[in-house]
Amino acid sequence: MALRQAKGWSQAELARISDLSERTIQRIESGRPASLEAVKALAASFDLSSEALQNRLAAPIATVDAPPVRPYGSPLAWHGLTALGLIATVFGLGHRFDADPRLAAGTAMLGLASWLLHLAFRLYVRDRRSAPTA
Repeated sequence: MALRQAKGWSQAELARISDLSERTIQRIESGRPASLEAVKALAASFDLSSEALQNRLAAPIATVDAPPVRPYGSPLAWHGLTALGLIATVFGLGHRFDADPRLAAGTAMLGLASWLLHLAFRLYVRDRRSAPTA
């Protein structure tokens, strides 16, 4: 809640000041509706009228400039693990079939080069999407 943060209060401090539970403060800040008693208690804590506080609670929440949450970690890490797996597979198959090690190394290097090109393209596209438009 922007009002709480502007005062420099933690959720626990606001709960103590407003005589509400910390869980109630968390629910209200997550966007759930507040009871009339909770609105009155919070309004008194911020020296606002109940209507002014309800208007602030009903306003859309501004998004924070935070990186998107990726469910499986960084794409760079997954690309790196994939490349290492492919290189290990190529070397393993080359060893298994008694191929010339230079052939396995060359194939692995081509795979690594294609992975780097793919990663560079993904980063380029991501940067173009996040760049401000004029």
